[in-house]
Amino acid sequence: QESGKEYHNCSVQTAPKRYVSDGTPKNCRETQTVKTKNVRSQTTSDTSTQMTKTGCWVSDNEDKIVIPGKYVTADEKFAYMLKQVIVLQSYFRRWKAQKYVNS
Repeated sequence: QESGKEYHNCSVQTAPKRYVSDGTPKNCRETQTVKTKNVRSQTTSDTSTQMTKTGCWVSDNEDKIVIPGKYVTADEKFAYMLKQVIVLQSYFRRWKAQKYVNS
């Protein structure tokens, strides 16, 4: 731009930005520390399937047939977990009682 030369890359041709200080300190801890939040980001994932058609044959030898299992309601799951917790507590109490008797 100033020398009269033209470049294909516009960032080379553009003059750099001039730094203007506003008087605030830039090297202290408060200005260099950034408060971040825990943010989950969902990245995009492209998937595709290929179907057999005229001129393109896709083998189905390695296909898996998925059969749905038994549906479990939230109440049934909670009851199962409660039953397992009671069993675990009984084993712990038995171990604790045996430890008390043997000591």
